[in-house]
Formats: sequence, C-alpha cells, structure tokens
Amino acid sequence: MTVLLSWQGTIVCRHRGDGSLVQRPVNDRFDDADPVDIGMPAAALSASFADHLRNDTSLACEVATGALQGWNITRAADSRSLNLSMNGGYLCAVHASNDIRQAPHAQDWEGFLPLGEEDFAVLRQIVAGAWLIRSTGEHALAGSVRIGMFFELVIASMVIDMRWQLPFDLSAWPNRLTLLKDGWRIEQICRCRPLVYFAAFGSPAIMRQFALSVRSLRTHGGYQGDIAVLTDHSEDAIARLLAPFDGPRCMVIQRDAMDRMAYMAARYTIIDWPEASAYQPLLYVDTDIIFDAAIEPALHAIARSDQMSAPVEPLSPMRTSAAAGAGLLQLDGADPGYYHGFNSGTIGIPNTASHARTMALIGRIIANNATLKGRDSLPYADQEVANYVSYRIGYFDTALLAPNVRVGGEGPVSLQSRRGMVHFWAVAGSDHRADLMAAYLEQLDRLG
Repeated sequence: MTVLLSWQGTIVCRHRGDGSLVQRPVNDRFDDADPVDIGMPAAALSASFADHLRNDTSLACEVATGALQGWNITRAADSRSLNLSMNGGYLCAVHASNDIRQAPHAQDWEGFLPLGEEDFAVLRQIVAGAWLIRSTGEHALAGSVRIGMFFELVIASMVIDMRWQLPFDLSAWPNRLTLLKDGWRIEQICRCRPLVYFAAFGSPAIMRQFALSVRSLRTHGGYQGDIAVLTDHSEDAIARLLAPFDGPRCMVIQRDAMDRMAYMAARYTIIDWPEASAYQPLLYVDTDIIFDAAIEPALHAIARSDQMSAPVEPLSPMRTSAAAGAGLLQLDGADPGYYHGFNSGTIGIPNTASHARTMALIGRIIANNATLKGRDSLPYADQEVANYVSYRIGYFDTALLAPNVRVGGEGPVSLQSRRGMVHFWAVAGSDHRADLMAAYLEQLDRLG
C-alpha cells in the first residue's frame, strides 16, 4: 500500500459516501474515508541514491488502478515530492480545507509525498507518541508532535522537512529514529514511555519498604508513568498494600523466588515479560529507596543513552571489593586497574531491544555459578556478576545516575541535598531500614 501525504500534512482519501477525493489528518481515525492506495511501491516513486549516481531523478508513470486511475505522476521541482496531472489540471490539496481539487498549475499546494505502508504507520506513531530530542533533551509530550505546512514535522522546537527523510531509517525503531535536519544534520528522537519497576519478595518488612518507595515515587518523585513489580505476592495483596495512594496503577509480574539469591537476581527477569519491550526507558530500583526529588531528568537521561547505567560506589574498587566483582575478576585473570564498581540497586535500561542480551548474560552467569558453586557462593549475588559482565562486555555507565542517588545511613538524611533518590542499603535490618525510610518520608511530607 502506498498513500499520498499532502504539503499540509494530510492524507489523500476517498469518501465512503459519495466516492469523492478528500483529505484527512495523518492521525485521523478514518471513520468516513479510506486512504487512497495508488497501487505501486513507494520505493518506485522515490528518488533513490542510484538515481543520484546517474544524475537522473526524473519520473513519468501513470496510476493504473484505484481512485486515482489515469492520473500521471511526475517529479515536482524539489525532486522529492510528486505532481499528479490529468487533462491539463493538477491534483491539489486545498489549504485549510478537506477538499481535493484540480488546479491549473503545479506549485506548492500540488505537491505530494509517497508513503509506503510501513512509513505511514511510523508517521502515525510519531505524531501520537512522546519523544525526546537526543541532542538537547527537549521533551515532546504525547499528542504535541504535529505536521506543519510544506511537509514539516514539528517535534518540540525541532522542525524536520520530511522530503529528506523517506523512507525512514527503521533500524532502531520504535525506540530511536534518525532524522536529517536541513537535509543533512543528524538528529535523533528517542521514545519516551518510561517504566519504573521493583523486585519485592518475602517478608512484611520488605513489602513495607516497597510501599513506602512507591508512595515517594508518586509524590515527591513526581512520577505519573507506569510502575511494575516482580513479586511472589498476589495482585490482590499488592493492591491492598498500595491502595491508599496507588492501587491498580502498579502492574504485578508473578515470579517464584525461593531465597535471598533469587530475590536479588529476579530484577533481570524483566526481559521475560513481553510488555517490557513497549517501554523506553526502564528504571529498576530496590525497595529500600525513597524518592525525594523529580525523577524525570534521570529517566530522560537513561532514554537518551546507549548504555545501561548504575551509580558508581566510590569505595568499591573493582580490584579489591567483593561487592564490585573482584573475586570473579581475579579468578578470570582480569586487572580492572583503578575502575570502581557500581551498586545494582538502581539500574537504568534504555530499552530491552538493545540490552536484553546483557541482562540475559548476567542471569545465565548467576544461574551457572549457583549450580556449580552453590546458591550462597556469591555474597553480593547479582551485583558481583553485573559488575563482572560490565567490565568484560556490558559497559555500564557509572556516571549517568550517580548525581541522582545518595546513600542513607543511620544518621539523619539532609533535606537540603535532595537529588532524586536516597538508597538506604547501608542500614542493617529490614525493619529498621523501613523505619528510617518512613521517618525520612515524613520529613519530606512536612516540607511539602
């Protein structure tokens, strides 16, 4: 199927009632009219690189079937859009109107771009979705992207001429799309549909931490996106736990986990949840984290990154710290030099399409090691393996999230240094940790 995009961002359609040609917005529901298929591949109508090698982008053909049968197609003056003519008149998308008429000349209003079925679907998703401009970090909210006059695609402050983009480069779609500003300046847009997820298993104290963390995420973290939890608790139990402030907005992903090692390793099974591929970015957080400032900047940074990320632990050199994978690295004969490890209690994942293999590798090594050496052979379980995989092949960014995470201890946590997340991993005892989390959250609530 190949449809025609007009100069003002509409699609040439045929009205179901009277059969007349009309125009409808790209994101229309097409309730009363159907997009017109001109019956030939879009690739055959677009100027190719081979055409430019021959220095011949001319085109002359006739529509053989359908609502535009008999119309002659030629290349417009810009060498990218098309003109359609018949009996001395040119197909024209009338400005600020639903009408398609004939005009006696071929100027701006008589230009059309051919869109193949895949590119048409992609353009509809671009217009409907939320995006980040990778170079600037600008956020285009869902529904704010529009198609302007003369084939302009407007995303936040960025204006792209679609005549120089087709067919779209879909090698990283739907997470990334490379566009050419001014016909040659490389820009990328990144899909922005975040997911924050937890792994919460076992004791009432852990589940209390989880509830406190979710509450802080919704309130002081300012997060309104989707939340999921990997857990051995039922959907009803999670709903009751979160009922005062979250309720059904947390998706429950059932997992069987029998011990501490399994609780810690479960975070990597998010890649086995089919819906995970619909999100960019994903942020995993331990249950013992309180959110104390807007989390959106961190999520946007993850979405624009090419690497998984986790906050560096300045006191965990990979050469000597077991928590940073020193044991595995030493056994493997690796010398990480002065590199420092990271804490896997916070993991930024741009998307599963690009990083599922790294997460699967971490999971496989955890499982293999547990079988070969025992389930308790690695005191820090997933974190040791994640640091080892990062050093050898995964390349986690340890700087991206570091400014957003602080460590909470026995002493009071400063309200003046809020940066996004406080991780209470340094506090011994799950119940005591939950108490300190609750106390800090109460301080935040009083602060307003």
